[in-house]
Amino acid sequence: MHAAVVLALPVVAYAASRLAGVAAVRAADRVTAASRLRRANRLLQAGAALFGLFTVTDSPLDDAFAAALPVPDAVGAFGALAVTVLVGGVVPALAVHLGTRPAWASVTGDATDYAATVRRFLGLAAVLVAPALFVVGVWLAAPSGTTSLVAVVSAAALVAVALPPLAARFGPVRAPTDAEAAVVPACADGLRVRVVETGSHPVANAVAAGVLPGSRYVFVTDALFRTLDAGATTAVIAHEVGHHRRGHVVARFLATGFALAPVFLVANGVVDAFVPAVVLSFVLLLAVGPLVRWTEFDADAYAAAHVGDAAMERALATLADRGLVPTEHSRFARLVSFHPAVGRRRSRLR
Repeated sequence: MHAAVVLALPVVAYAASRLAGVAAVRAADRVTAASRLRRANRLLQAGAALFGLFTVTDSPLDDAFAAALPVPDAVGAFGALAVTVLVGGVVPALAVHLGTRPAWASVTGDATDYAATVRRFLGLAAVLVAPALFVVGVWLAAPSGTTSLVAVVSAAALVAVALPPLAARFGPVRAPTDAEAAVVPACADGLRVRVVETGSHPVANAVAAGVLPGSRYVFVTDALFRTLDAGATTAVIAHEVGHHRRGHVVARFLATGFALAPVFLVANGVVDAFVPAVVLSFVLLLAVGPLVRWTEFDADAYAAAHVGDAAMERALATLADRGLVPTEHSRFARLVSFHPAVGRRRSRLR
């Protein structure tokens, strides 16, 4: 029964996302359609992946795979986990992503290169999943108890430190051109600004990453330079600089680790209360939300102070007009989202 559900899930996920895409593009304007389509894509991906992971984990499939491998138990458990993530999580999420592509093509007017879409999705999944698998692998290899907990914390810290420079070195990342460097604000001095090449499916975005001096990065996609004017681009980079200067990157990492601590304590055998630990971690993650949303407002204020509030507001308005960020959130989205809606951010700037 479980095997049938696992095999059918990608098909069902694809069909559901096609229907969601059709409903989204019925919106009165392109911006609303893009916003609805992006929201549906994320929610359906999360739902399909979580259901798939639960189904595979609840079935004898992963245990059978681990038992079939002629390797030590810890290695077999790690292999079974990797297969569970791939089959139960990544494949259904990819099916949803592919199902929304026809609707997205009708919104943007661009034809979809499905081969490139699959490569890009799997590459992003690898970037997101590989660090987690590394941490889990360390956990499986370490002795149980407090030693295992220390190993997990150390592995997570190593990922936080090493991932940004590895991405800068081996990812589709380059140094800014002279024209791009000209719009980097003076407040970014001492940080490493790098440009992410997005290819034929551009995404206008920027992110702050890295916690150690000398390895703190601001990654900016090439599409952002084309989407915004020079002043607005400078404001977005200054916003990401603000996350570094105001300690937001470290605060987010520590807050998330604190929220997940009850689950890690149970997983490592330090405490024995699985359900209360999961509930407590869920509540703590919800509590982290307001902190992360506050860091966005604070980074906006930092950018406004260094490059002007008009430039920051213009950047937010342009991204919202292009359907790249939501103007408003539903009540549920306001509760679980780590990013406040653009409407609230712009009102705070005024």
